[in-house]
Amino acid sequence: MIDKGLRFLTREHGLIGLSVVRIFFGIAILYELLVNWSTRHLLWGPNGLYSYGDYKEYVSSQGIVTLFDLSNAPWMVDAVFIGGIIVALAYILGYRTRLAGVLLLILFWSLYFRNVYITHGGDNIMRLQLTYLVFANMGAYFSLDARGKRKKGNKESWLASKPILQDCAAIFHNFAWMAAMVQLAFMYFASGTYKVMGSMWQNGSALYYATRVQEFYTPGLSDLLWQSETFLVLMAHMTVIYQVAFPFLLLNRYTKYIALLTAFTFHTGIAVVMGLYDFSWIMIGCEFLLLTDKDYRALDQGWSRFTLWAGSKFKKKQKYALKGDHA
Repeated sequence: MIDKGLRFLTREHGLIGLSVVRIFFGIAILYELLVNWSTRHLLWGPNGLYSYGDYKEYVSSQGIVTLFDLSNAPWMVDAVFIGGIIVALAYILGYRTRLAGVLLLILFWSLYFRNVYITHGGDNIMRLQLTYLVFANMGAYFSLDARGKRKKGNKESWLASKPILQDCAAIFHNFAWMAAMVQLAFMYFASGTYKVMGSMWQNGSALYYATRVQEFYTPGLSDLLWQSETFLVLMAHMTVIYQVAFPFLLLNRYTKYIALLTAFTFHTGIAVVMGLYDFSWIMIGCEFLLLTDKDYRALDQGWSRFTLWAGSKFKKKQKYALKGDHA
């Protein structure tokens, strides 16, 4: 039993899902940096909306350290932004992934705490996940690192020549992966339980009032939703049930897929109806943590079988159609 546990811990798991998460997080951060490039000094600069003095007072009270503690000069904002864009691109492409992951966390952490008033829930969960995932192998798939490793072939890496260090790295990786999953499950559960205590969620009017907020208003679609009171009440109650049940759905290999499909639908709906595209993108990216490598390979095999079946059906129909033309 102990040997089986050690074998499990000293072998890296969740590599495919973590590689997908890397791409989602990298794109999310790159998007935020590019979109806010023209307003970077207004939002993060020393004389911007959130002054450097207010920032120092906040981080000192919280015991937080960021790159902005080094200087309050405007060039520091430029340096963090330019560095962030370069590192985010490296992270997406999977180039020097471990180093890029550490640098991206430092840069994103600094921007997050430089002005906490413009952050959202997606930024918060991504900050937490990036902290765990610096200890994980995020570049095993869909990366330049993986491509370079394949080109080297049987050439043994420095880490592979040190079995004890390799085992320790695998253990850190697995605990980081599990910590990220637990964090995600707890976030859903906590969100659901807080909603249970809210009177608007209890009577089903929460989504109606949420879509009435000007920032979340989508012309045409919001008006259409307001016409269906029953639908809004049903969706409010279903949201609470789903979020509270989320951790428990993950305990079964079949209900896990229900949880994931519901999450994808849920966050796609938030993006379309409320316009929270960046938040939804981050949350959808987080969901890919929850499948194992075995799950992904099974899905890939299932998809291959389906495409072969669909292709054969199409060819048969095409064959019969050609026969009909010659008849």
